[in-house]
Amino acid sequence: MKVEVKLYGILRTSRPSEASGAPHHPFDIKLEAGATAVHLIHQLGIEDGLVTAVAINNKTAELDTILHDGDQVSLFPPSAGGSQPLRVFIAGVMQANRHDPSMESQDYRLLLSEALRRHIPNVQLIDPWAENPNSLEYTEEQARHTFVTMTNMASEADLLIAYLPLPSMGTAMEMWQAYQANTYIIAVTPFVHHWAIRFTANEILPDLESLIGWLENGRFQQEIVPAALARRQS
Repeated sequence: MKVEVKLYGILRTSRPSEASGAPHHPFDIKLEAGATAVHLIHQLGIEDGLVTAVAINNKTAELDTILHDGDQVSLFPPSAGGSQPLRVFIAGVMQANRHDPSMESQDYRLLLSEALRRHIPNVQLIDPWAENPNSLEYTEEQARHTFVTMTNMASEADLLIAYLPLPSMGTAMEMWQAYQANTYIIAVTPFVHHWAIRFTANEILPDLESLIGWLENGRFQQEIVPAALARRQS
């Protein structure tokens, strides 16, 4: 049978010499029927212990999962960054373009927080809404202090995730603060042509499902997390 393989990080040094394309491109390899990811790892000559996670068809799997013809297999080394916790600022629409004092649904924050905590050990979340759930009831002075304080905190994160299904002036300001501090920015939005997004975000995704997919298949942990930590250390 034949499966498609994609290697991440240091594992790319085990890419077969006959495989075409760039080191980060997937390649095909033939395996015996009934083979598992362990057999694949040994066939590639990867040392034991260098593969700490595997995804099959974009879903996390065990190393002893039996592979099938046509499967897409991703192999991941230990995450970069060591034990240093990743600080993530969750930005996104609150009032958006409303003309009343109400707030848009903040369910996306709960979804993001749950997914990040499930896939990234010791992640530290900075969520303005979670810290100020009753902000619409604040006095003018409380609201001003909260707005300025939370906007400034966007520059203290390693990574900012901005959820923008609608335009948001507050989120744009948080993105600008993060950009000025060399923070890695992921924008989840359909507004791919807006300059405020194009010229500040490192990644632009169309929806939350795509972002959560990156968490589930390991790309977020193996590519985004190291890149975010490296930017903060540079």
